Formats: sequence, C-alpha cells, structure tokens
Amino acid sequence: MALVEMGINIDSIPSYAKRSNRINLPTPSVTPLPSNSKILQAGEKRPLPSYIPEHYPPFPDPHAYIRTPTYKQPVTEYEALREKAASQKRDVERALTRFIAKTGDTHNLSTDDTNLFPLIACKPLSNPCLSALLPKDQVYEEESENNRDQRLPITGPDDVNASKADSDMDVMDSPYLRPVKMPKKRRR
Repeated sequence: MALVEMGINIDSIPSYAKRSNRINLPTPSVTPLPSNSKILQAGEKRPLPSYIPEHYPPFPDPHAYIRTPTYKQPVTEYEALREKAASQKRDVERALTRFIAKTGDTHNLSTDDTNLFPLIACKPLSNPCLSALLPKDQVYEEESENNRDQRLPITGPDDVNASKADSDMDVMDSPYLRPVKMPKKRRR
C-alpha cells in the first residue's frame, strides 16, 4: 500500500528481484571469539537456539538476564523474632528514658558530673491510689456538657444561640467529634 501511494509501479517488482546482475550478500564467516576469563564469568552460558543463525553473537552471562532476588528472606523463627522484639523494646525504653532525662527534672547520683547518671524525678501526687482508680481515657458527655456550660458566660438570648453555633462548628471541624452515622439496613 505504501508503494502504491508513493506512485511506484508494483508490477515491476518481480522482474527487478529476478534480474541477472543482482548481488547476493554472503553469510558472514564465523570469527573466533576472544576467550573470557572464567573468573569474571557467572553461571553457564546458554548456546544459541536452532532458529537463531550462527553468525549472531552468543548470549551474555546469565547474571544479565536471569532474575536474582537481592532482598533478604524475613526471619520466621520464633526465638529470633522474640529476641528482636525484646531488643527493640529495650532500645525504645532506653531512648525514651534519655529523652525524659534531658527534657524533664532529674536527680543526680554523683555530685561531680550532673549528666553522668541522671535519675528521672518522680512527680509527687497528693493521693496516688485515687488517680489509679479514676478512668482517664473515657470521655463522658454529661461532664463535657457541664464543663462547657460553666466555661462560657452567657448574658443574653443572642449569646445562647452564638455559643451553640460555635460549639457545633467546633464539633464539625473535628472528624472524631462528629455524630456517628449508622449504616442503613437493607431489606432482603
């Protein structure tokens, strides 16, 4: 189609191919390959398949085309995992202890060097047993509503609407404080 669109007469192609003064290119002769040293060779070289002519270059070393994983297999032995977890826990505890010692109050064991063996200072509590019994991670709606009402001084009816709108906006800004949307149940 390309030859027809270029305006070449296709009927003359067979006579051109059968002309008497045509030059045939001979198959190139096989040249001796330089021997590579066995030290640098990785793996066994594959011979060329039968459908590839002999004058083509041979395949490269297998490391060039065979996939070899370079990552280390994860350790799945129970004892090794336990040892690794224990060492990571010790490292984390040591790092946190050093951080608290640098940023908080400390007691010193030696009077010569204050940074040699710092001890983290305990914060005395008035009633330590009571603080252990009181829940700290639970938020009760009644307490939060009472605290909010006590914090905002309300003087008039306009202030009541404004304080409600402000508190609603605060709730809507935080995705954790938005009301729960229950999924609709589908009837079958």
